Amino acid sequence: MSTVTKFSFALALAALYGMALAQTGVGVSPPRTIFDAQPGEVITRSIQVDHPGNRGILAVTVGFNDFLLDPKGNAVYLPPASHPRSLLPWISVNPLEFRLNPKATQEVRYTLTIPEDAEPGSYWGIVFFDSEPANAAENTAGVGVRFRVRVGHVIYVNIPPLKRSGAIVGMRYQPPKGDNPAEIRVSFENEGNAALRLSGRVEVRTESGVLVQTARLSDAPSLPGSTHEVGAVLKKPLEPGRYVTLAVFDYGQSDLVAGEGSIEVR
Repeated sequence: MSTVTKFSFALALAALYGMALAQTGVGVSPPRTIFDAQPGEVITRSIQVDHPGNRGILAVTVGFNDFLLDPKGNAVYLPPASHPRSLLPWISVNPLEFRLNPKATQEVRYTLTIPEDAEPGSYWGIVFFDSEPANAAENTAGVGVRFRVRVGHVIYVNIPPLKRSGAIVGMRYQPPKGDNPAEIRVSFENEGNAALRLSGRVEVRTESGVLVQTARLSDAPSLPGSTHEVGAVLKKPLEPGRYVTLAVFDYGQSDLVAGEGSIEVR
């Protein structure tokens, strides 16, 4: 009977969104790196991989994945070189396998060789570190379940000239459900060739113009060519009625992107 291997993707999502990495398994620092590069340039950097636990040796292997965003803004993981903006064909990593003692750190170096004919815009990919107890295979003896934790280091490369632009193409009200609070979900279309980091706010007013709530749009990535939602959590659900919503996005440029909509809560 063969062993079933399961992965934990919580830390991979943390790496994508630039959040802290601290769970069972290894941690990586930094979780995300952004480079400005020119065609033909060679870039060499390193990642620090650590074992934060107090006991047990971890076996670590390196893997690679591409990702895109679905309409709800969730990351969709794909095999390497799955889309034209993948930088994974450019990367080499050393070492690809190693073991870590408790509280130890391993430096992993990678080199990016930018093609001479690389077109302007953003390119990206994830270097994953899969870890499990070094004796996991012996303990399961071929029968059982092995859990491996997957942690990601996300790399972006920006080749000038970059065009950073976007538009708000829709808004909707999402009522609370279970433990999930009420939200205003704003659809953003990335119209440029650059990856963006989105932040901003949503204002909710009555049809007569009275301000009801202001909510912060969650910090989120946006990839070229994608249209996806970004949520703004409301302090409390909206009462039944019609409302006017104003969403404002800031992605690090001097100009803000704003859009107005109308929603009805039944």
